[in-house]
Amino acid sequence: MRDFFMPALIQLQCKAGSVSGVANLPSSKSESNRALMIRAYSGNLVEIRHLSEAADTKTLSEQLKETDSEYNAKDAGTTFRFLTSYLAFSQKETTLTGSDRMKQRPIRLLVDALKTLGCQIEYLEKDDFPPIRFKPFEWSGKSEIAIDATISSQYISSLMMAAPTLPAGLSIHLLNDIASLPYLKMTWALMQQAGIKGEFSARTINIPHQPYTPCFLDVESDWSAASYFYGMVALSKAPSSLFLPGLKEDSLQGDAVIRHIATHWGIETRFEKDGAWIERKSAIIPEKLELDFLGFPDLGQTLIVMCALSGTEAEFTGLQSLSIKETNRLLAMKSELLKISIHIETDEIKGTCRIAGNQKPVVENPIFETYEDHRMAMSLSLVAVINSPIRIEKPEVVRKSFPGFWASLANCGFETSVSE
Repeated sequence: MRDFFMPALIQLQCKAGSVSGVANLPSSKSESNRALMIRAYSGNLVEIRHLSEAADTKTLSEQLKETDSEYNAKDAGTTFRFLTSYLAFSQKETTLTGSDRMKQRPIRLLVDALKTLGCQIEYLEKDDFPPIRFKPFEWSGKSEIAIDATISSQYISSLMMAAPTLPAGLSIHLLNDIASLPYLKMTWALMQQAGIKGEFSARTINIPHQPYTPCFLDVESDWSAASYFYGMVALSKAPSSLFLPGLKEDSLQGDAVIRHIATHWGIETRFEKDGAWIERKSAIIPEKLELDFLGFPDLGQTLIVMCALSGTEAEFTGLQSLSIKETNRLLAMKSELLKISIHIETDEIKGTCRIAGNQKPVVENPIFETYEDHRMAMSLSLVAVINSPIRIEKPEVVRKSFPGFWASLANCGFETSVSE
């Protein structure tokens, strides 16, 4: 008898072994969330076009409209980090909490930086972790901080966007290796569009006190979402091509690097006015791939699956931030790939992943877990291209960044069905 409480599953089949059509992408969650914060700091002088429909963006938008003393970021890490600075510099007493997983994700580096500037913040449950309480901001007289840039660029982006509103602006000194530098550059580019001036150098970001000015911020389609379709084209048994609307050649997003990485599989990207065509004309498979993901960690799971299923030997570094995401992504990926007889070696502390070459996946209708992580669901969907059907638990997790993901797969040649 079927278990009534069995979680929902989606079954994927790609009988043709190739993909074609139009993959409708969401607007960039990263750009949208930054645009929302800039609008809030501007006093709603900034207008946003093509705002993302992702759950994380909706959560941030809702919380920025909140007028009570209690804020809840739910499972949205970016929302929590951006709201931390926003509430810390306010003139009211508030609390900020999140989901159970959010309470396991550290916030100390950002909190310590904010305290240096005079923010009054206390931990309500466990030191260094959410939830946290804020008292009204009392400026310390300081306008300079140093912060470890290795862990998360979101801490720094959070401080950057608040900086123009501070009494003397802010100088941020970046220590150690800089994680996700392209995201800092994205933050700075959007701030400049809203009239902010300052200095952005290799190790120091200097932003004077000044007002945000009225402007329109246009949000591009999401390159992180596009990466899954590059993976599908790379793994196709026959020549494949897809059109991805809304992508720009001069993107602000660091994950746009996927178009260059994908050339190792013989994939060409051709930009048009309304988006980009991606096409694989010849079946090239890289023998070995070495990549440092420090600037684009959200591509990690996609490239792990692409290499594992291609039989490509891989040496990946710069993945240390994956252990503090929605789940410990390296451990989760290691566990799920074992279900198709793929072995990978990971070190969560060093942020490395090694994949031996010439592994042959054994796909026998596996059921993949998603660990409440949208990127687990979307990256594991690539397995259906080489052999199907596969099943994925809790397919609704994709709402976090790409609510229309399964519909986009259907547009590209996949057969999908959902069961309880």
